[in-house]
Amino acid sequence: MKRLILGMLLTLACLPAFAATCKISEYTTLARDNNGNVLPVPLEPRITSQTVTYTTSAQSSAVNNLTAIVRVVCDAKAHFRITAAGTNATVNDPFLGANIPEYFGIQPGKLMIFDFYDGTS
Repeated sequence: MKRLILGMLLTLACLPAFAATCKISEYTTLARDNNGNVLPVPLEPRITSQTVTYTTSAQSSAVNNLTAIVRVVCDAKAHFRITAAGTNATVNDPFLGANIPEYFGIQPGKLMIFDFYDGTS
């Protein structure tokens, strides 16, 4: 029995650590319907997208100068901060639930970087 437990523990110790990811999609404008009314969804195609992988904290690359709307979805819970200085997010920053897309408007032409933090350290 001790060998079985020891074997299971060694197997678990050899598994790779889970790294969470947040995907950022960048858009320039909101979509419009056939009558010209603004819809509350971004107009495809997106300008670009990026994936940020983190175990505790990580920053994105700067968003495109034309970006006005971002869609963010993470596969694990995360606190986030949008900043020009690349300041690290903390547990006091807004929280994103796992697998729930969120949309944010940002000022085009400003340097913007996302920082994601899992809240564990």
